[in-house]
Amino acid sequence: MLKRLLEKRIVTLNCVEIPFQQHVYKMQNCVEVLGIEAKSLQIENNKIITGYIDDQSIFFKSLRFGQTIIHFSDGVNKAIVQLFVRPSGEIVVEVKPYLGEAEIVTVYYRTILADTFIAIDLKGALKHYLVAHQFMNREDSIAEVHYQSMHPNVLKDSFAGHFVLGCHMDGREIQNANEYALANRQASLQFSKIIILQRGKRKAIACDRLLTFMITNHVFVGYEDIPDYQNEVENYVKRDCLIPV
Repeated sequence: MLKRLLEKRIVTLNCVEIPFQQHVYKMQNCVEVLGIEAKSLQIENNKIITGYIDDQSIFFKSLRFGQTIIHFSDGVNKAIVQLFVRPSGEIVVEVKPYLGEAEIVTVYYRTILADTFIAIDLKGALKHYLVAHQFMNREDSIAEVHYQSMHPNVLKDSFAGHFVLGCHMDGREIQNANEYALANRQASLQFSKIIILQRGKRKAIACDRLLTFMITNHVFVGYEDIPDYQNEVENYVKRDCLIPV
């Protein structure tokens, strides 16, 4: 117990010793990132951050350590950015875009290793979408994915044909079996190519489209079937276009 308390104290002291420096963060003001093209923004705590919109770009400047929420609007629809300023002054953003007409891929978790761990099933979710839209058959499998992430704090750009997990909401790296930290978050991925295995042969799918991965907190046991794709979409259409933080 004493050892844990001392370790926590050391971590805290290390954070205090980091010199704070103001950082500037730039993000794109576009539908791919925010779901809207923002015309205005409102910062809940302007002692943490300052920011402004400059046409197709949005700039933030850190003022002090902490976190706040920024609301964006195009005059009709809204998007939210949860922003963290780290002790060093570095800025980390988590976007909750306006979904509108977004193509949604619902992501679940599955138990693995005799149901002793849970893992995020990104390939399974993408396959579910591709089968529903007749890009591939149920007996096929996904070999590679190639995409650019619009929300790299949740899912980073693909690497060597693989999905790459992002970070915790405050920017800390996700370690080992912490994949559940991605629950109830979302990322829009601009796919350029998907390679599947069909009857043992590799086949490229020209999938030049933006897909929004909605990561749920639901865990399926083993290979339990996930819900029908159309029902998933209808459920999301009935909801507000902003996912609660």
